[in-house]
Amino acid sequence: MALKVPIFIVVSKVDLCSHGTVERTVRQLERVFKQPGCNKVPMVVLNPDDAVTAAQQFAQSACITPIFTLSSVSGESLDLLKVFLNILPPLSNSKEQEDLMQQLTEFQVDEIYSVPDVGTVVGGTLYSGVCTEGERLVVGPTEDGRFLRLKVDSIQRNRSACRVLKAGQAATLALGNFDRSLLRKGMVMVSPKMNPTICCQFEAAIVLLFHAKTFRRGSQVTVHVGNVRQTATVERLHGKDELRTGERAVVRFHFIKHPEYLRLTAKLLFREGVTKGIGHVTRLLPHNQYLNHDQNLQDY
Repeated sequence: MALKVPIFIVVSKVDLCSHGTVERTVRQLERVFKQPGCNKVPMVVLNPDDAVTAAQQFAQSACITPIFTLSSVSGESLDLLKVFLNILPPLSNSKEQEDLMQQLTEFQVDEIYSVPDVGTVVGGTLYSGVCTEGERLVVGPTEDGRFLRLKVDSIQRNRSACRVLKAGQAATLALGNFDRSLLRKGMVMVSPKMNPTICCQFEAAIVLLFHAKTFRRGSQVTVHVGNVRQTATVERLHGKDELRTGERAVVRFHFIKHPEYLRLTAKLLFREGVTKGIGHVTRLLPHNQYLNHDQNLQDY
């Protein structure tokens, strides 16, 4: 909810409890969603007409939150969930995908495998551009802020061979004998024509959702930005000495291990124990070693 991701609720295993227990659970959910911090409009789906209406309104407004009560054992209301999912339109329209496909290739690395007789394989999502079999890309950043050249040997989607990957699609890419130890989750594979901005420091406009004490300079949190996850130190709070729950500020973070590839306006989530906060990236402070693009490309 904090990231404004549309959600719907499925209360499962209703065959294990009484009707009254299910109703109490639904009422609790409705109370939570109507609280000021949530601003959601709960909608209990009871029949096929409700499922159709919920799908249509869900696509138009992120405030609508359908609630399903079902059982996979008895099959109760399972058909309503299927109707809802079948009617839901795609998250992005064709024009948005066309625009992204015109941009340079950028593949986000989420998983890394070693497959017998195939070699190193990476799984992830193509954020922009088009990727084809045999295409040459660069992957990084490494711990010292460099990008390494590689070649895409083959592509698979849904366990089937695929020659072309388009923006927005998830897939696995075979990289042949590329050394798996040089890869990590959070890296990107991009077109050699791109001059990606990588940074150890960045600034973000944040809101502190919860913190037991105070949030100040020197605090360490785990930062999540897309597929990037790394511990960062708070270097500076602009205009403030400390933050308390519910307060906002522009904060400078410093990754403690190695530089990362980030995009301006990207959504950010950070946490440490019970500490939680969200925001978006407002400024990138480029990694000082990334001065000459050609010098920082290495053959592997």
